Amino acid sequence: MSTYELTAACWVTAGDAPAGAEDDRSPLGVRERVEAAGRAGFKGFGIGYLDLLDAERSVGFPDLKLMLADNGIKYFEIEFLVNWFTTGEDRKRSDEIRANMLRAAEAVGARHIKVGDHTGATVSVDRLAESFAGLAADAADAGTRIALEPMPFGAVKTPQAGLEVVQQAGHPAGGLLIDIWHTVRAGVDFATLRDLPAEHLTSIELDDALLTWEGDLLADTFHGRRLCGEGEFDVAGFVDAIKSTGYQGPWGVEILGAEYRKLPLEEAVNAAYATTLRFLDRPVG
Repeated sequence: MSTYELTAACWVTAGDAPAGAEDDRSPLGVRERVEAAGRAGFKGFGIGYLDLLDAERSVGFPDLKLMLADNGIKYFEIEFLVNWFTTGEDRKRSDEIRANMLRAAEAVGARHIKVGDHTGATVSVDRLAESFAGLAADAADAGTRIALEPMPFGAVKTPQAGLEVVQQAGHPAGGLLIDIWHTVRAGVDFATLRDLPAEHLTSIELDDALLTWEGDLLADTFHGRRLCGEGEFDVAGFVDAIKSTGYQGPWGVEILGAEYRKLPLEEAVNAAYATTLRFLDRPVG
């Protein structure tokens, strides 16, 4: 039996959800998704914001907490908060989402909330760090953590840039989420990941893809990912680099792919679990 615990990020169980759309809700019910994740062996379950609100209406947060426990799910993650460092109407809407996410995190017992940026806004480190520190403080009050995910098309593009924000913020409830897809697309040498302090790593996510792509990079992040081992990424090299930091938390699986979404839920979730675990259980190379 593997010693590694995997989290099914929201898209792994979302079925044919329109990833990247304004209304990106899954056509599947939360119970069906949680049960499929548990049967596959996942110990963590992720959900997107609109599906989170639907889950509150359909089953309620107390029953969702019980449902996760009944299916062997130890880790619950919520995504994805944007505009947490902005002002005006964008910030007003972000704060509304933030409050709902924190309310859910406290009620259900979330391990962390994923945050980041898709816009590529130019923002100073000082401003990002100040906003992130406030967000982390709010998360701590709700009994959860904040995971900042660097993205090549975002305001925080690389793990190193994210680390600067997290360290300057200086709050223990704020850390980094490092996704192999964003790391590769940002042109980051995996060897530099070995220097990341494990205490600042909140979550790690695995997936695969081709090294080249057509069209818009943002569209590719929603449609071009593949199961681990079915693309051209050096998944083994990435895993080895992260292991060398001493990271001990669960490993997320995040497959956002047009082909993956066509698979029946059970087949998709089982494949996501098995293909990822193969790279974690192999000896460090």
